[in-house]
Amino acid sequence: MADKNSKVPNENGISSISELAKDLLHLDEASSLPSIRPGSQLADKLEFKDRSGNTVSGYPVIVDFRRILQLQNKTNPCHDNDVIQGISNSDLLHAVVGLYDIALSEMTLDVLYATVCERWARTIVLVQDVKDALNDVEERKKKRLLNKRSEDETLLDEETAAKDKELNNEGIEDSSETENEKDIFEEEESQPSRFEAVFSDTDDDEDEEEEDEDSEDEDDFSHGINSFIKSASKRRKIRNKKEEQINKNDIGVENRIIGCLTFEKKYVRHRERVIHLTILTVRPRYRKYGIGKFLLSQVVDPAVTGQYEAVVVHADNGAVDFFQKFGFSDDLVLNSRWSELAEQFTNCTLMCYLPGFTGHSLLSTVSLPGIEAFEMEQELKKWKDKTLESYQAQMSCIMRMKHEILLLQKKVNSQDEIIRTLALDNERIKQEKSSLEKELRTFRIWKVQQAVNRQIVSSGDIEDDITTEDLIKELQHQVDKMDIHKNRLLENGANTTTGFGDGGSVAFPYMRVRSQQEPYDHMIDAAFFYDTTQQFKEAMHSDPSIKIQFEVTSINKSILSSDVKDSYQRHNQTLHDPSMVTQLYYCGGLIRPQRLQDIILTGFTQDDFTHGEFGKGIYFSKYPSKAAQFSALGKLILAEVGLGAVQTVTKPDRSRLEPGDGCDSIIVPGRLYKPCDNGEAMFSQEYVVFSSNQILPLCLINYETVKKDDS
Repeated sequence: MADKNSKVPNENGISSISELAKDLLHLDEASSLPSIRPGSQLADKLEFKDRSGNTVSGYPVIVDFRRILQLQNKTNPCHDNDVIQGISNSDLLHAVVGLYDIALSEMTLDVLYATVCERWARTIVLVQDVKDALNDVEERKKKRLLNKRSEDETLLDEETAAKDKELNNEGIEDSSETENEKDIFEEEESQPSRFEAVFSDTDDDEDEEEEDEDSEDEDDFSHGINSFIKSASKRRKIRNKKEEQINKNDIGVENRIIGCLTFEKKYVRHRERVIHLTILTVRPRYRKYGIGKFLLSQVVDPAVTGQYEAVVVHADNGAVDFFQKFGFSDDLVLNSRWSELAEQFTNCTLMCYLPGFTGHSLLSTVSLPGIEAFEMEQELKKWKDKTLESYQAQMSCIMRMKHEILLLQKKVNSQDEIIRTLALDNERIKQEKSSLEKELRTFRIWKVQQAVNRQIVSSGDIEDDITTEDLIKELQHQVDKMDIHKNRLLENGANTTTGFGDGGSVAFPYMRVRSQQEPYDHMIDAAFFYDTTQQFKEAMHSDPSIKIQFEVTSINKSILSSDVKDSYQRHNQTLHDPSMVTQLYYCGGLIRPQRLQDIILTGFTQDDFTHGEFGKGIYFSKYPSKAAQFSALGKLILAEVGLGAVQTVTKPDRSRLEPGDGCDSIIVPGRLYKPCDNGEAMFSQEYVVFSSNQILPLCLINYETVKKDDS
């Protein structure tokens, strides 16, 4: 190894900077200092040997190409500051990129130049000295000439044998060809690399095509690539000439470079400093010499790369075993720490190398006994604390989930008990209702009978032999007359009002003409008005945006003809899901409030359609608080709506005239929906139907605000 305190150029023109690791660290913080060169030799001449005993020697050099070229362009455009004397820094860069391009054909040149010249990138290059490279070229040229002579002699022997065969077979007609030709399939060659003529381990003589002129963009680090390729091709042609003697001038950097490695210093999550090994390659003829192992040993050495938490590499799938031999791990959970470095890499395996404690301390400059053991103990303590914290978090989550399950189970049991109680109460109320209805019918029949008897007595047409059948017919005739009279009063707007609910009043209109199977029943209507009032209150209170209280003042029940009801029933049978029927509040009537009274008498028509954000239709909501914003003040219609198959629509479309295929209605976020509503967004939902036959108005609710009692 070279003396790190020396700074004298060696025989190869490669200078060594004292305290290399410190210089590389200072380059990150004080790159503006002109006295520090961003390139130096790492060690003296090293020798590598393969299993056959062949040897190759070289010098490791670490280079920051970006900073070298920037300093050269700004301070000294000449070649006095070249890392390797006699070889320009730009040619060294092109040679490194060319070697990468030959080995990694899937990466484009612009990506390679950007990777090698990244801001915090460093490249370790192993180069031969001129003498060794010259000897290597001469030996390979001699071997190539000997192989060619052997091939020529073999070809001459084959031609002589062919001529002898022709003389022996003279005069005999032969339809076969005189020369043997091979009929084989030749694969189509892929597009060659631009550096194919520069890096070739056979040094075959090939014709070179003219390239475009060099780029004039000084920010482009590939500047001079074409000139380099032409110069390298020219030197190669000179070396391949048989009669030419090879000298040092015919040896370029493309002959001297053996292998190279590029790494980049990065910070993960702004805390952990890692060494990202981006590219590693060795010339094919120098593989199996242990050069790749040596380059890896340099990148994991803190004296070369500085202190780090880990060395991370995205290895090709075929190179995973190679990195595993030298301490790299492909554990998925462990490498997930560095997942943010894998954005631009595909078809590769993320691996990392974690250094030991000994000799890898940020306090290594302090001579304290047992400092490595202390750091290891601190890491183990940190690991123990994090493990304990993780266990505590898991147990806390388990206990809270357990208690949540117990609470839910208790709530379910309580709800089951309430359901059983309600079922019993419902059965009891049904029996009471049936008994009251029976008593009411009996009372009404008795009242009619008394009226008939009085009429008969007053007319004097009393007969002692009145049959039961005649009495029933007469009673039915009187009931029909009473219903007709009530219907006429209702058409004239007459109704009766009685006290109901929490101090409010509810309108009990005269019923329409009913069939014999549906007699007028005050008890049924009273239950309907009570349920409607309670439903209105609960729906109002469930909306968190409503801060005031409302009270129902009256309810006008709808009076619809049998044609409207029959049309509604027939249309519901044609729906895709006839069972999907519910009660909703009508979101309309704000512009024409007088129309609300007509709707409960004649039903909905095309005049009630609204041109809304989700199409032309009739809009409904299950929350009266939202429907009231589109209706007349203090008035709201409750309707029975046959929704059928409902389609969910989120995108506004004012041109919509019907639901989607297979659907009968749509549900939308609502015209009052705002993205900032968060949990209250559901209170803005609206249903839209596109046929008035799907709607049966039930009643018109009149309500008003109630002042809170401060006492």
